Amino acid sequence: MKTVWLLAARGVAAVVFGVLTLLWPQLTVPALAWVFGSYALVDGVMLLGTAWRHRHERRPAATCAAAGALGVAAGLVTALWPGLTALALLVVAGAWAIVTGCLELWVATRMRHELRHAWWWRASAVVSVAAGALLWLRPEAGAVAIALALGVYALIAGGLWLAAAWRAYPTRTGRGSWPGPASGARVAH
Repeated sequence: MKTVWLLAARGVAAVVFGVLTLLWPQLTVPALAWVFGSYALVDGVMLLGTAWRHRHERRPAATCAAAGALGVAAGLVTALWPGLTALALLVVAGAWAIVTGCLELWVATRMRHELRHAWWWRASAVVSVAAGALLWLRPEAGAVAIALALGVYALIAGGLWLAAAWRAYPTRTGRGSWPGPASGARVAH
């Protein structure tokens, strides 16, 4: 049951981040870096918690832990150096979105028979990779465009995670397996 709540918490964090960046897209780069860093750090910690909870599922848990460690690293980099330039923030955010999206897609594909509604994870992974690629393809876009791209991504991904948590809540299976879509694929990015 804890995994479902971690998934729901990730969804809420993503939606809050998305709303903040869409309400104030003109945030300065340091403020945007701080908001993104906070979100990536929270997301990474939740992924690490999910990986720890499912540590007996070696490969998926290791992949989830890798995505969590990347989130924590991205959060710390942007928090420790909030004066990042827009280009540096774009590189960090794009790398985080692409790598965690690829890791999520790998877990969702590998565990497609164990995960209920594995398509939630695949959709979230595709959205993540697309957001990262969009950031990298338009490096001249500036801080407002970065905020808008990250905000839209976060709202879509957060909505997918909340929907997956909602779908998984009443269908929770036994303790020994990854429960439905709340399995921690990314508890997903």
